[in-house]
Amino acid sequence: MNNHHIHRSSRRRPGSIILLFVMLTFVMRTMVNAVLAAPATPSATPKMSTASATTKKIEDLKDRLATKVAELHQTSRRAIFGTVKSTSITSFVVETKTKDIKIELMDEIKVIQYLKGKRTSLTTEDISKGDVVTVIGDHDATLDLLKANVVFIQSPNNPMRLSGIVTARDDQEFTLTIATSQNQTYIIDIEKATKTLAWDRSNKEIIKSGFSKIAVGSTVHVMGFPVPKMDLKLSAERIVDLGNFSGSAQQAVPPSPTPSEKQASPSASPTKKLN
Repeated sequence: MNNHHIHRSSRRRPGSIILLFVMLTFVMRTMVNAVLAAPATPSATPKMSTASATTKKIEDLKDRLATKVAELHQTSRRAIFGTVKSTSITSFVVETKTKDIKIELMDEIKVIQYLKGKRTSLTTEDISKGDVVTVIGDHDATLDLLKANVVFIQSPNNPMRLSGIVTARDDQEFTLTIATSQNQTYIIDIEKATKTLAWDRSNKEIIKSGFSKIAVGSTVHVMGFPVPKMDLKLSAERIVDLGNFSGSAQQAVPPSPTPSEKQASPSASPTKKLN
């Protein structure tokens, strides 16, 4: 029985030895790792400092981006359309469909209007109450105003039409003065592009004509566009001379030939005397 017990104990010894070997190996590895980790302790501080500096830079960048985003949210590029409600030296107010918006006039602002299909440069002084405008600029949501860079003054969509009697003709300025049946007096600008027509009574048709053929006293029909900043003044796109219905010869005679006729009279008399 004792021999059997000794035999069983001898069988267990190899397993115990293996277990002890594994435990010793684990302990040795742990000690080696601890030893290897020990030199890294002094250099931990610089690494932490570098990480801290990087983190600070990232936070600063985030703050700057957040500030920029906030500015972009407050100021954005916009275009508005509406009618000028009031004006001042540094700003004007545009009435839109939703609300009134204050327009701040910047130093480099451009004011443009298309007249007869041509782009015309104007100034801020040409912006008047009642003008229909499109304004492009930077909208400040905080102040609720638009810092204007460009202002387009819209030309009237429909031309104005009127009829009246020619009371004066200026051959230097190429203008006609017309009195309407509503007792209003208009100045009509004749442009190079103005189409001038006349009523031919004999053939009962409309024919081509010219500014010099329009006589004082004639009845004319004018289609044109209002001149900015000028009351009762039209830039004529088309004018039709209907002729003199009153039959007065004095009204039908153009005023410009009169001086030349008066100057011609004295020179005619000496010629006859020489003969």
